[in-house]
Amino acid sequence: MMCPRDTDREGARMVIRTHVGVSLDGFVADADGVAAWESLPGYEHRSHGIAEVLEHCEAVVMGRSTFDRGLARWSADWPWADKDVHVLTSRPLPPGVQARACDNATELLARLQRTGLMGDVHLLGGARTIRAFLDLGAVARLGVVVLPMLLGNGIPLFDGTAGQPLHLQCQRTHPGGAVELIYTPA
Repeated sequence: MMCPRDTDREGARMVIRTHVGVSLDGFVADADGVAAWESLPGYEHRSHGIAEVLEHCEAVVMGRSTFDRGLARWSADWPWADKDVHVLTSRPLPPGVQARACDNATELLARLQRTGLMGDVHLLGGARTIRAFLDLGAVARLGVVVLPMLLGNGIPLFDGTAGQPLHLQCQRTHPGGAVELIYTPA
């Protein structure tokens, strides 16, 4: 089953979605905070369904650890120049960064809702930020790309998350054996 773009969203409001790489043993990053994607042979920034997600998103939300880790790598080629970028953090962002800080997930969700976005909001990560939006019931599409690797330890995606039933909407495989699964709240 393929994972098509929602086609019945004419006039619909924003959809908050994840598209996160996770090792088979459940980690989104290793113990040093390096994203699981980055350890995958053949991974490229727009591979594994990422290009499709970015094509349909108007805004990106990330936590401070994800922002700090990526800033040096992205500074020369900011991948969201045409997106509304938000960082969930209590610390000010560096001057000149094309992003806005917010220190509370509930407040950030309200800000996003007030903007009247019609496209998707890509909840980039990390794990704490994704969990905060899951706890608010704000994630409409939980996209997980299971990577064919075991990290052994690191940062788990769902450590401490309250139970929630989900419905598998679609699945597809990517080169190298990664499997994309998209769930919606049941």
